[in-house]
Amino acid sequence: MINSKKLLYIFGATLTLMVSLVSPVTASAVGSASVKEAQTIMTKFGIPAGPIDGLDGSQTRRGLCIFRYMSKLSVNRNSLEGTTLSTLRSFNTKYSSLGKIPAVSSSSNLEKLVVNETCQAMTYSTKSSDGKHYYKKVMAVSTGITGHGTPNGTYPLNGTQRGWSCSTLYPESCRKQTTGRFVYISDYGNMYNFRSFIGNTYGIHGSTSVPTYPASHGCVRVTVTDSDWMYDNVGNGGNRPELQVTGSY
Repeated sequence: MINSKKLLYIFGATLTLMVSLVSPVTASAVGSASVKEAQTIMTKFGIPAGPIDGLDGSQTRRGLCIFRYMSKLSVNRNSLEGTTLSTLRSFNTKYSSLGKIPAVSSSSNLEKLVVNETCQAMTYSTKSSDGKHYYKKVMAVSTGITGHGTPNGTYPLNGTQRGWSCSTLYPESCRKQTTGRFVYISDYGNMYNFRSFIGNTYGIHGSTSVPTYPASHGCVRVTVTDSDWMYDNVGNGGNRPELQVTGSY
C-alpha cells in the first residue's frame, strides 16, 4: 500500500514531467506561427526563403538576411526577431509587390546587381523614370569558400556564354548535364551561362548546387533557372549592368 506522502511525490513528479514536455511544444508553436508569417510575406516579394512551413532553417535565415539588407536593418543571418517581423509587416502593408520597393542604393547604370555575401543572396534592380532603382528580382547565390573568396568591389557584368562550360581550374566536378534551356548548345561542364566580371577568372553562372553557404572557388553561383532568367532580363538595357559584391560570410 502506497502512503499519502509517496503518492503525492509521484503525482508531483508526473506533473513536472508533463509540464516539461508540453512547454517546449507550446513555445515552438508560437514561434512557428511568426516564422510562417514571415515566410509568407517574403514569398510574396519573391525573396528566397524556402517553403512556408514555419521552420527556422538556413533558407529562412537567408531570406531574413537579404530582407534586412533591403529594408536597411542590421544585416545578419540571425533567426526571426521582433524588429524584422514588424518591418516585414510594414512592407507587406506598404508595397503590393517587389517591384514597388525602392532599392537601397542607386547608380548611374540602368541595371544593378548586388551580391550580399553575408546573406548568400543577390538583388537585381532597374532604374525607373523617376531616377530611382526598384527591385525586380532576389536570387539565392553561393559565393567563394575561404581561400577562394569572391572579392568585394564594383564591376561591369559581361555577356553570356550560353550553355554549360567546364572550369579549367577545377574540372573535377564537370559532368554531362541535363538541365537548362541552352543545354542543347553544350551539355558538359560545371558552369552554366557563364558571365564574367573580373577578367575571365570570376563570373556569375548557373549551378545545380547553390547551398546557403559559400561553396564555390570564387565565382557566384545561381540556380540554373535563375541563370536562364538573367539571360532574358539582365543586360538588355543598353549598357552593361553594374555588379556590386559586398559583405562577408
